Amino acid sequence: MRHLSKKPARDNELAERLQALYDSDDAQPDGLEVLNIVEQGFKRGQYLYVGMFNDKPIAAVACFDDGQTNAKRLQYLTVHPENRKRAIDAKFIKLVYDCEVRKGVREFVPADADIHRIMSEYELLRVKD
Repeated sequence: MRHLSKKPARDNELAERLQALYDSDDAQPDGLEVLNIVEQGFKRGQYLYVGMFNDKPIAAVACFDDGQTNAKRLQYLTVHPENRKRAIDAKFIKLVYDCEVRKGVREFVPADADIHRIMSEYELLRVKD
């Protein structure tokens, strides 16, 4: 995935928008809590995948490596309220899956019920050789 957006108007604009996105999702912890967890993960090489539309985040999911197995844990999936119930979540998870598979990941551990449902439905839990 590439980042092709204009320069943000404010230094923390993306973080502010992501916090608001998580705050709008009752299925997730509050935005500041999620961003703090993800920021700690950045120090260990973890990722936050962000789906953008018109230079605004419309989806996000964290990708964690527990350091003990080759599996990646996907957690904290959120989608903008106007895009919920439009299968954006499934398309976004598939894009993240494809990106991680290209890096050599062969197994995924969905930490949220919604992510597990999507990955099970589309048979994305383990890469077929």
